[in-house]
Amino acid sequence: MIICCRRRNRRARASMTRIFLPRLLPLVVLATASVCLARPRFVRAQVGAGAAPQQDAITVSGTAQVKAKPTEVEIGALVSGEAELTNDAMVKYRDAKKRAMSAIEGLKIKDLTIESHGVSVNQAMDPNAANMMMQGRVAANLPKAKIQASESMKIVLKGIDKVSTEQLMDTVMKVIDTGRDAGLQIGPPTPSNYYQYQMAMQNGQGMNIAVFKVGDAGEQRNEAYKQAMADAKKKAKRLADLGDLKLGRIISVHDGGQMPTQQNQVYYGYPQPQQDAEELSSTMLGDISLKVSVTVQYEIAK
Repeated sequence: MIICCRRRNRRARASMTRIFLPRLLPLVVLATASVCLARPRFVRAQVGAGAAPQQDAITVSGTAQVKAKPTEVEIGALVSGEAELTNDAMVKYRDAKKRAMSAIEGLKIKDLTIESHGVSVNQAMDPNAANMMMQGRVAANLPKAKIQASESMKIVLKGIDKVSTEQLMDTVMKVIDTGRDAGLQIGPPTPSNYYQYQMAMQNGQGMNIAVFKVGDAGEQRNEAYKQAMADAKKKAKRLADLGDLKLGRIISVHDGGQMPTQQNQVYYGYPQPQQDAEELSSTMLGDISLKVSVTVQYEIAK
């Protein structure tokens, strides 16, 4: 009985397949064809709406480096006066500045000038209290707070490219010694605790006193960009020759800017010298390198 039922079920399924399959097959084929036809149109629409038309071009980068001799040296200095009363602090500051200016000007060095960065009035920080705060301790029995009037200055000596290295270093040392003897704080202050010392050592340049600069680097900068453009054209020409192509006109040029050649200085309790991004400077007496980069896009000629 069970065998007969199974045979009747198989015959019934076979009969239904013979009846409905011819009717469903055209619908399946039509649906598949619709999907296949619709998909390319959707992709083309996406590409046409979201992407810009392609242009045959070669994009290359060019770099160059030129060297220049420093023409001036800057020595950072700070003059200050401290007292419990603001008026007394200003009097001490003026006396200290007058004494320091007279000493520096008394050297009678040609092409030496003193430039001011401005005067500030602040509450003086006791070194012992600052050290305890750095260690997370509460300072007790502190002396009465004082007022500090200070002025940040820089001593500039120009025309150093016209003298010998020995003569220049003798002059720089004389200016530093004279300024210190007159009460100026030359360069950044000595670290008052281990944390300041550690940060200065990590920076590597936090204790430099003199900075050597190129006063007007316009000529060097123009020459560097000229060489960078020539380097980019050389690379583009090589790629075009390898691809059996003809190099066309320049479509666009992007300036990669001046590459950094040294780290920034970190000073503690001392104004950091203001350095223009376009100027050339170094803490070492010697040729100063200027590195630039450009990205150039060339058209492929038809």
